[in-house]
Amino acid sequence: MNFLPPVNSKYLVPLAISLILSAATATELHAEPAEPTTLASAAAVPPNTTPAHSSYSAPASSSGASSGTISPPVTSPGLGSGDSFGNMPSSNDMPALRPMRLDSDAAGTPATTNAGQADAGQTGAGAVSGNIQFTEQPKPVGSGLSIVQALDEALVKSPRAAAIRSQLQITTANYADAAAGPNPAFLFDRAPLGEQVRRIGPTFTIEGPWKLVFRLLATKRLVEQTKTDLMTSIWALRADVRRAYTEVVVAQETVETLNSLYDLASRLLEVSSKRFQAGDVPELDVLKARLATSQSDVERQVGMRRVIRAKQQLNVIMGRKPEDLVNIPRLPAFLGTSQPKLDASQKSQLLPDFSIEPPTLASYIQKALEQRLELKSVNQRMALNKAQMRTAIANVVPNPSVSFGNSVSGNAPGGPKVNSVFFTVVAEAPLTNWNQGEIYRLRATATQLKYEMGSQRNLIIAQVSSAYNNVLAARQKLKVYQEHILADSYEVARLARRSYEVGQSDITATLQVQQQNVAVRSQYLDAVRAYQEAYTDLEQSCGRPIETYRPAL
Repeated sequence: MNFLPPVNSKYLVPLAISLILSAATATELHAEPAEPTTLASAAAVPPNTTPAHSSYSAPASSSGASSGTISPPVTSPGLGSGDSFGNMPSSNDMPALRPMRLDSDAAGTPATTNAGQADAGQTGAGAVSGNIQFTEQPKPVGSGLSIVQALDEALVKSPRAAAIRSQLQITTANYADAAAGPNPAFLFDRAPLGEQVRRIGPTFTIEGPWKLVFRLLATKRLVEQTKTDLMTSIWALRADVRRAYTEVVVAQETVETLNSLYDLASRLLEVSSKRFQAGDVPELDVLKARLATSQSDVERQVGMRRVIRAKQQLNVIMGRKPEDLVNIPRLPAFLGTSQPKLDASQKSQLLPDFSIEPPTLASYIQKALEQRLELKSVNQRMALNKAQMRTAIANVVPNPSVSFGNSVSGNAPGGPKVNSVFFTVVAEAPLTNWNQGEIYRLRATATQLKYEMGSQRNLIIAQVSSAYNNVLAARQKLKVYQEHILADSYEVARLARRSYEVGQSDITATLQVQQQNVAVRSQYLDAVRAYQEAYTDLEQSCGRPIETYRPAL
């Protein structure tokens, strides 16, 4: 029997919201950010209007307290879920979104809320009391194809690398050309009427052995220069593989961010539907939440296609089939709850390791001046030019031609026929043409190569300095994001969602906060991309992988 006086129904919902808000605020002050959060809900839902996929327990008429469990599963085709940035499964696993759970309390055991105890006389309104618990606990990131493994596989199996390496065979074929000597000739001289002479015999062109040696040395220098140039092309291919790998990582994190936005919009749609059924909010809130859910779903589908495209591009550049499966590790989460440790595949590759101070600019400049392939290529060209100069000087000495054989003369006008051996030597006199054009050209080339060496050194120093400062700037930006910006944005979005669920803010402000949270995450991914681009430029300017370089102390 109800001994409480009758209460006007229009004051029930505001009173319940204010009481539960105070209880939620007290719980909020003692809640840890890393633990699943709870929220008291005071949405009055009639028993006959329970949403689909939910179980509802009618409140007891004598006490006014009610408990129930509503578990509407929100599924996501093909993607992971959760609000924790970087803590969702990989897009390859394609699990369903984690459901939102409505229990009696945070521990999952039936309990009576403060609002239910205060308004024990609201038995006719069908008030639902309970806690909404979001299971947002991070999951461990699984292992997959690291960036070092992708680089090694591309250099071994990529058709582009094979095409670059095959060019060396073309250059080594010059050894056969350098070893070739002048061919012998056949001499036939016949004058039957006047001189009555006939000469038959071979003609040999004698070449100095030093010419053969100089040609072989010049070919050796050419092969060495070609190797250096091909190494430069392979080094550029390494940068392309790194950029393709980074594109996959950024695309994966972007689609998970869009999936998180879709998850939040779906939750807001469900909450707004409950509050609309309870008469707490107008239907406009439901339409706004539905519109936000549809827009986020479209963006999520586009993001999924971007992941597929990025993975196919990485497969192609590594020499795999486009449809082959590839699993790329996820980036760790930085939500302020704990600082994750970077594994070996992430240190100095995808994200900076802030526990290690970066080396000085002078050490990188020293590394670049020692290892840059462009400087080695200029040195090889100078050595090749010197070898060609020796060959040009050696070619000044002419190659004499020697002919010998049988000679028959009629001994005109009527003498006896003479049969003997003849011997002829023909040698060119280098008076007007002593290969001066080639010699002058090679001298001018040697002077130009000296200036080019200085130019390359100056250009390399500028590239290293620019890339080094870009890495430091991107590193500092990532540090700020990882220390508090991501965690602050996540907390603001969480509190905004709670504020709407307890009736303290409208849905427009809540959706704006959620979109701003996604924008912050997108900016963080842009910072990751900028760091990776700067890191790639620094590695390219140094000429060798940075991970294997330790500057001299």
